[in-house]
Amino acid sequence: MKEFRLQPKILFGEDSLSYLRELNYKRVLIVTDAVMVQLKLTDFIVNNLPASSEIKIFSEVEPNPSMQTVEKGAQDFIAFDPDCVIALGGGSPIDACKAILYFAYKIYKKLNINRRVFFVAVPTTSGTGSEVTSYSVITDGDRKIALADNLMLPNVALLNTEFLKGLPSKVVADTGMDVLTHSIEAYVSNIANPFSSSFAMKSIKLIFENLVTHYNDRTIPTPRENVQFASCLAGIAFDNSSLGINHSIAHTIGAKFHIAHGRANAIIMPYIIEINSHADKKYYEISKELGLPADTIEEGKASLLSFIKILKEKLGIEKSLKDYGVEFEDFRKELTNMLKDIKKDICTSHNPNRLSDEEYIRLLLRIYYGE
Repeated sequence: MKEFRLQPKILFGEDSLSYLRELNYKRVLIVTDAVMVQLKLTDFIVNNLPASSEIKIFSEVEPNPSMQTVEKGAQDFIAFDPDCVIALGGGSPIDACKAILYFAYKIYKKLNINRRVFFVAVPTTSGTGSEVTSYSVITDGDRKIALADNLMLPNVALLNTEFLKGLPSKVVADTGMDVLTHSIEAYVSNIANPFSSSFAMKSIKLIFENLVTHYNDRTIPTPRENVQFASCLAGIAFDNSSLGINHSIAHTIGAKFHIAHGRANAIIMPYIIEINSHADKKYYEISKELGLPADTIEEGKASLLSFIKILKEKLGIEKSLKDYGVEFEDFRKELTNMLKDIKKDICTSHNPNRLSDEEYIRLLLRIYYGE
């Protein structure tokens, strides 16, 4: 039996944060990073919570959150014993918060405690869609671990574009390309369905129409809002259809060479589309929907590749790992480990094409050299 799930409840608009005033919880834990505290963006949350709530802020989340940070957060969670948890930030704080809940619930289970807390996610970037998914990615040493469990799915997602106005252009580029990767991989996944595909296609169209404008000027309301919608729609899509090797490879090269996740996805994307021959008809369908030249399946796929390459140029994203600055000797030393990581990654099983070890190595070398 197949399933398509629509959760969590999504609240959006200029007044969406006013929902927090309705939360009647004694102890509220906010999971975020130091930048959110420094910029006083946590005040948007604290000032909207009831005055009677006891509030604790865990702000130790770093980019690509580590297992050590998650363990520390889980300890703080259990010690504080909150009734409600609010994740505030980009993908890293939201993913870290999910992982904290995941491991805290495991500890509760060992203690025969059946307890769940109310979970609210407030994204401050438009990229991961983590506010509407049951996935979390954390870093353990030089590898990324993808977790998937319904226990990590928020109860409520609050979308508010106020957080997006001051984002640096590089962050907009990286997170926007992460959205596009999510939606394209969700659309071509070997377990995609009509529901997930409709969400994915709408996300692709919104990115196609709005990302460059939003990148060039974050103060324009409509593109800013539409890119946020695209991120959320893509999250819903891939939570119901999974992703593919674009993400599997991005996870490993991001961890080993310290590349932002969205940028890693963007560097990789054209090479993945080229080798995913079993998805050619779906790539054609995307081009057709976007109004790109697509008289044949071959032309449609070529048009999509051209669009992505032009988009990357407009966003200042490198063509290859070599262009990014990764040294070949460092890359070569990690090839075997990267191959192991890719094959173990939970995203790999739903990629349209299955690759042999030799094909993976050839693909990774192309991603490095840009050929």
